[in-house]
Amino acid sequence: MKNEIAPTIPGLIYSRPKKVIRLHWFNAICWLVLTLSGLGIIRGSLRFMPVGYAEWVQNHVGGQFNLIVGHSLLGLLWAGVFALFVLFNWKSVVWPFLKRVVSITPMSVLRDMFQMAVDVANLFGLLKSVKLPPPGRYNGAQRLLGTMIIGSSMLIALTGTLMFVLFLFTPITVDGIVFRWSLVAHAFFVGLVYIGLVAHIYYAVVEEPESLRSMTDGYLDEAYVKRHCPGWYDELKKEGRV
Repeated sequence: MKNEIAPTIPGLIYSRPKKVIRLHWFNAICWLVLTLSGLGIIRGSLRFMPVGYAEWVQNHVGGQFNLIVGHSLLGLLWAGVFALFVLFNWKSVVWPFLKRVVSITPMSVLRDMFQMAVDVANLFGLLKSVKLPPPGRYNGAQRLLGTMIIGSSMLIALTGTLMFVLFLFTPITVDGIVFRWSLVAHAFFVGLVYIGLVAHIYYAVVEEPESLRSMTDGYLDEAYVKRHCPGWYDELKKEGRV
């Protein structure tokens, strides 16, 4: 798949193609609907929503069975769209992104944890004297959260698919150990993703609202990049993009 050729706009830096922006908002909408429908599946004493929410949702879709099927099919669509995106954009978009954002080795995780701790302390006026290397496209907190979200999302898709298969084709095992532990893992990794999403939304809306522009037209203000991502800005200068 060919890369987009973005027009050069003085004072702005092209940060992401429109197909990535469309994928981002597709992901956001899916997560909203999947969360509301997933919470509506839960019945019994364990509740995360007001009493009656599950019954209200299920009554509007014709019962719990229909809600489970609808939730699962949307989850499969979500996972399938991402799989196709990775397949057709691996070299141009996905692999370059993963190289920048994923922290796997112990040293990279420790480095990013230290950077994140200093950045969080700076929000409260602490550790201002600690000097960190100039952050690149993504800082330590973004890499850690990105790694957690990517890994958790893969496990969410895996456990969700497994539960759906068990639910449809071997209903007798729905109360079995595989299904129950898949459900626990599914809920756990959804919770991890939401920890990352809360931080992501907070920084995008409160701390760095300028970054929201890149999720509408793909551009960032040059002054913003120079201030928040000096390491990346230096890379762009060497490439002649600024």
